[in-house]
Amino acid sequence: MKSEIKYAPKNLAEVIYPSVAVERRIKGYASGQLEGHILLHGTNGSGKSTVAKLLVDAIGGVNASVEYGVFEDLLEKNDLRGYLMQAASYARFTEGKKHFLVLDEFDQAKKNVGKFWRALDACGLDVMAIITTNKPMDLDRAIRSRCDLIEMNGVSAIAALPRIQFMLMAEGLNLPDQQVLHYLKLKEQWMDMRKYAGVVDELLFLHNNQLSLPSWTAVQPSLKVVQPIV
Repeated sequence: MKSEIKYAPKNLAEVIYPSVAVERRIKGYASGQLEGHILLHGTNGSGKSTVAKLLVDAIGGVNASVEYGVFEDLLEKNDLRGYLMQAASYARFTEGKKHFLVLDEFDQAKKNVGKFWRALDACGLDVMAIITTNKPMDLDRAIRSRCDLIEMNGVSAIAALPRIQFMLMAEGLNLPDQQVLHYLKLKEQWMDMRKYAGVVDELLFLHNNQLSLPSWTAVQPSLKVVQPIV
């Protein structure tokens, strides 16, 4: 099994957040102290879809009323407002008390978007949409207006290092942080956790087949230039 899947975060505490501010907002929604629709945007591999799923688990519990959506099918429904209101009615009997819509790559939705946001308005807080996209400005402005826009920036090599080391150690491969960081730095241009997890798969393949690991040099810390006080 690919490390990306095997070691995917199991809860929001295991997610690599781009900042403390973003972590606080996500956990504010998870705890119910914040409410409303969310638009998670950022580059590939930044954890948008993972956060969306784990948010539903945190708010709605294991039996959450949720649709992981092919948004085209949803938007084609003749009576979308009635459909969502009925789903919300059933959801009141669940732990989360609301119906969730998890809609990936929603910037590609071009038809019936007006019908969608009007249906959301009619349902109020009984329906929560969690939307992901790489291109937030391509979304209908009315959708952006109704969502809390949360930017999930790409993941740096140093930020990914603890999680990657956890994966390697769980598989019995113990390497110095500097060595692993060197390998991650080679993929840092992508800022993508999938690429970093691919490093784990490559190292494990070499190790398990008794092949030499790639050569490496210690990653030097970047120098911070301090301006003189005038």
